[in-house]
Amino acid sequence: MSRKPAHLEMTGGKSPRQRVWEAIRTMADREGGFTTTDLTRASKVGLPLISEYMKALVAGGFLRREDRLRFGAAHRYWLVKDVGLEAPRLRRDGTAVTQGRGNEAMWNAMRHFLPTFDFRELAAYASTPDHPVFPETAKAYIGALHAAGYLDEVAPAKLGSRPIAARYALRHEMKTGPRAPMVQRTKVVFDPNQGRVVWHEEPSWEET
Repeated sequence: MSRKPAHLEMTGGKSPRQRVWEAIRTMADREGGFTTTDLTRASKVGLPLISEYMKALVAGGFLRREDRLRFGAAHRYWLVKDVGLEAPRLRRDGTAVTQGRGNEAMWNAMRHFLPTFDFRELAAYASTPDHPVFPETAKAYIGALHAAGYLDEVAPAKLGSRPIAARYALRHEMKTGPRAPMVQRTKVVFDPNQGRVVWHEEPSWEET
C-alpha cells in the first residue's frame, strides 16, 4: 500500500509513527513493558500500523520483545534504544530510511550556520561523506522554500561570462522549528512544525 503525502497523513503536525514513538517513550519505564493495545490507546493509531512499526523497531534494535508467551497473552515490549524525540525512520527490515536527510541538513544549515547562501554553498555545507547533497537538489529546495515565503533573495543572480548564483537568507519569522519543511511531488510545501500546508503551486490554465 502506497503512503499518503505527508500533509494528508499527519495530524497536528505529527505522523502516526511519531505519535506511536512518543507513546513508547512515555511507557519506557514500565517494569512489565507494554503491548500494542497499550500503544493504540495512548497514540490513537490503528493496530495494523502499530504492529508494522513495532516489527521495524524490533528489527532495528530499538525495542526488545518478549516472545515466551502464555496462551492468549499479548507480546510485551521494552524500549532499549531511545534516540530522542524524533521517531526513527525505518524500513520494514529495521534499516534506516535516508530519504529526507538532505533536506534536514540544509534546513539546519539555514537556521543555524549560513546567514546567506547560494545553492552551491548550501549543498557543500549540508553534505557529509555518507550522504552528499547535490547542487541541483539544493537549488530545487531553495526554489520551493523561496516560493513558499521562507527565503529572501538578498542578491540576484548575474549572468555573463562569469555567472554568479543568487543568494538567499532564511527569514527570521520563518524559522518555524527544527523539522525541515517537506516538498511533496505534488508541488506542495508542508511544514511539520506548524502541521499545515504553507504553499502549493497554482495550476496553470490554458485558454481554449
